[in-house]
Amino acid sequence: MKQTFTRFRNLPGEEISTVNHALIRLKMTGHAEWPLLKSRRTPCSTLHRNPAALTARKAASMESDNLLKLLEQLDPGVVLFDDAFNVLFINQALLLIFPKISREEVFRTNLLALHEEKLRNQIRDIFRVMKDASRPVPHTIRHLGRDRDERFLFLKLMPLLDSSLQQTINGCLVYDITPFITTAQRTLLKIPVSTASGIRLIDPSEILYIRAENVYSRIFTARGDFFCDLPLGVIEEGLPTKEFIRIHRSYLIHLGKVKKIDRDAQSLAVVMEGDQARLPVSRSRSKDFLQRIGLR
Repeated sequence: MKQTFTRFRNLPGEEISTVNHALIRLKMTGHAEWPLLKSRRTPCSTLHRNPAALTARKAASMESDNLLKLLEQLDPGVVLFDDAFNVLFINQALLLIFPKISREEVFRTNLLALHEEKLRNQIRDIFRVMKDASRPVPHTIRHLGRDRDERFLFLKLMPLLDSSLQQTINGCLVYDITPFITTAQRTLLKIPVSTASGIRLIDPSEILYIRAENVYSRIFTARGDFFCDLPLGVIEEGLPTKEFIRIHRSYLIHLGKVKKIDRDAQSLAVVMEGDQARLPVSRSRSKDFLQRIGLR
């Protein structure tokens, strides 16, 4: 016999904590006020030593979660490299983003070797897309450095031409967006997604569910669905477990936005608020899900 359950109560969320970061100090309040850099040209290395280098911005200036507007406040790291990923040129800002990597090591080591193994194939894929593109290719990755130092990086890759208009080297702008999207405990405050108007940041409270798409993800909200460069597992690690649960290897859902549960002898599925899709709950995860939802 098929059973249908409906939920109306949202689960309580966790408080957003203050963001502290080695390069930038940002504070999110309930009114979304973000102190940003006073000047685009403020040296990043002085920010954490001199709080006066940061200035409060009115909430209205941050009503748009357009990531590119946020990036205008920062000087990017720059790296030029060849097709074999050998580093040719860098700027000082890049060394500030990776303080545990020496200048000598950057030039001595292949660029891929600076990243963990499972990220290298993703970087190769980004590089192949860049080769076929006619404009800079934006991408977000999670970098795990030494001592498991986690950083979220926004990359813009582009081919560079010589005087004969032949491509000779490759360029990449590197932005450390960690303080914009995570707390000091690395809980995700915002998630970068692709939209027709550019890269935007969405709040986890907007999420209905997330679907894995190979090594990437698609995030579904009441406003629509959005492509995300981050893998489902990475997003899952950064979201509060009180609010989100993995119900299937391909699906992560917001518990407080479950509208209906369909259950029979053969299967278990959920339907989320504002969405008609039936999301499967795998057998290995059904017991935990039913306990979390209060039905077992």
